[in-house]
Amino acid sequence: MMIIRVFGIALILIGGFLAYGVAGSFSRMLHGEKIIATIVDIEKVTDKYKKFDKPSYSYYPILKFIYKNRTMQLTDKSHNSTEKEVKTKIKIYYSEKYGISRGFSAIEIVFSIISLAFIFFGIIALFKSK
Repeated sequence: MMIIRVFGIALILIGGFLAYGVAGSFSRMLHGEKIIATIVDIEKVTDKYKKFDKPSYSYYPILKFIYKNRTMQLTDKSHNSTEKEVKTKIKIYYSEKYGISRGFSAIEIVFSIISLAFIFFGIIALFKSK
């Protein structure tokens, strides 16, 4: 009985930790203003770690958009891009406090489902152990 109770508490804590992380990533979208941005260029960044003694690179899009009657140009380091995506328009959420978000992604949806499942099964384990 004690093992099931500890297991239930562990599931609730892990689920709560995952839910807290997902909520943090949703805050950028919830507090941001929906804007249409244009990818104007790609920034090539050399990564710190070398693969097979050759440097590796990340390619981040540079976004240009109008926010509060000001033209903004920022690098979105949350997504990689290719040269083919230059001059394409995308929907973003921008906030001065939270930065850029591109909205819901599959990873955030999966982690929110996993966190809810952990919390649900943790509560079931606690109540079944009595």
